[in-house]
Amino acid sequence: MLFVKKPFQDDTMFKVLLIEDEGDLRESLLDLLEIEGFESIGAESGRIGIQRAQAENPHLIICDILMPDMDGYEVLSTLRNDSKTALIPFIFLTALGSSENLRQGMNLGADDYLAKPFKREDLLAAINIRLNKQAAISHLQKQVEVLQADNLSKDEFLNAASHELRAPMTNILVAVKMLKNLLTQERQQRYVELVKVECSREIGLINNLLELQQLKSNSRPQRLDTLSLQDWLTHSIEPYRSQAKERQQSLQINIPPYLPALLVDPVDLQRIIGELLDNACKYTAPKGKIFLEIHRSPLMGEQPEITPTTLVVSNEADIPSEAIAYLFDEFYRVPNSDRWQQGGSGLGLTLIKQLIRRMQGKIQITSEGGWTQAMVQLPLQTINIGAEKKKK
Repeated sequence: MLFVKKPFQDDTMFKVLLIEDEGDLRESLLDLLEIEGFESIGAESGRIGIQRAQAENPHLIICDILMPDMDGYEVLSTLRNDSKTALIPFIFLTALGSSENLRQGMNLGADDYLAKPFKREDLLAAINIRLNKQAAISHLQKQVEVLQADNLSKDEFLNAASHELRAPMTNILVAVKMLKNLLTQERQQRYVELVKVECSREIGLINNLLELQQLKSNSRPQRLDTLSLQDWLTHSIEPYRSQAKERQQSLQINIPPYLPALLVDPVDLQRIIGELLDNACKYTAPKGKIFLEIHRSPLMGEQPEITPTTLVVSNEADIPSEAIAYLFDEFYRVPNSDRWQQGGSGLGLTLIKQLIRRMQGKIQITSEGGWTQAMVQLPLQTINIGAEKKKK
């Protein structure tokens, strides 16, 4: 038995339309197709065949040439002029075996030609070849669509990046021109500070762009280390405590004392927590509250050493519901929400989403009832520090 290979198809059954006016032959071939695992559809005339091709959208059409109401050539010409059916593979069956008949069919766009009487193996081989060729073409078309979409995304990214890079450079040039024309030392110092700020902004943006590209290309190395969260967090969040204090905000940290040591890249974890706390400080009003909570689920399953660790940063601020879907987009900033005029590259959340994905975790941001919450779930490996010391 000859089966059709499906290198680019799922388990969906192939649908074959058979247009043949001779009843016994039609029923015999339909039975054969069913036995070979195809979904077969019969049509006793050319006109009915066209209707069923348009309604059923088969994977392949087999059609006799000599039929009373409309011959196979007319059927093929009609189907090739219809955008819905133009690309369906088409095989002729006929008792006409001259080269002129063959050439006429091929000129109209037929894919193959079987002369009656034909062997079962020849028919199945012709079907096999045409379906696999069509599957290969469909696969290549999908790849082209993916590449086109990827190129479009890259073009959009480059356009946005060039705009973001141009803005601080323009400010620097304006400040330099003003420095040339200013006489008082006080006003000169003001523009010197502006140049410093814009240079720092430019460097930060370039660094973020490079880091994002490394993450997307999987070329950024990951350096795992054993980390005790209680000790590590005390030092790593100190800048955000100071920032919150300056803005009269309340920053509270809730960490259970029983958390085990984790195997993690400290730089990546610092970037994730730091970005979330920085955003919380940026969008929270004076007297507003900010919370950082860390907890883990019970150890279970086939890998008990893998701990589902959850980080939650909550702050008193509202994000418009229509903005939630765009928070992780490159260069996106929530309109009219930076109450401290802190600024930023618009890449922070994009970067940490890539980091979290690399750690096989996930992040979700919600905002309702005057509170915004960012929840990060990371499957981190726990380390028994006592056992590690004994090994050493």
